[in-house]
Amino acid sequence: MQAIITIVGTQKVDDQTDTVELTTEGTLENTAGGWDIHYKESEATGMEGTATTVHVSKDKVILERTGSNASFLVLEKHRRHHSNYNTPYGAIDLGTYATALEYDLSSVGGQLYFAYTLGFNGSINSEHTVHITIREDNNHA
Repeated sequence: MQAIITIVGTQKVDDQTDTVELTTEGTLENTAGGWDIHYKESEATGMEGTATTVHVSKDKVILERTGSNASFLVLEKHRRHHSNYNTPYGAIDLGTYATALEYDLSSVGGQLYFAYTLGFNGSINSEHTVHITIREDNNHA
């Protein structure tokens, strides 16, 4: 399905909270294991030239980015995962721990919410929440 996708991401580091909102065109696809959300990042997110796919299944979200900011984050509720994350300054090993994962998706859109901590060198460095809203793009139906 062609979709209008709105992503609101919040990052908290120490006592500082930053929120980024992106509304873009993309697709929502029903797969054998759940749902895939596809969209392109923009200058607003600081990741222009990056394509993002969010793979959603029962208890897991995989955030896969290709292009100039390639990364692969596995977020599984109440489980710690380690992932490689490429930055303009080099690759780092990140640990993720999902604290929430909720979704209500169908062939006409829906919502996805997840929260996680991110850390490296064995410590928690930041807390993140992501809320994605998807609706059918009637202009491209």
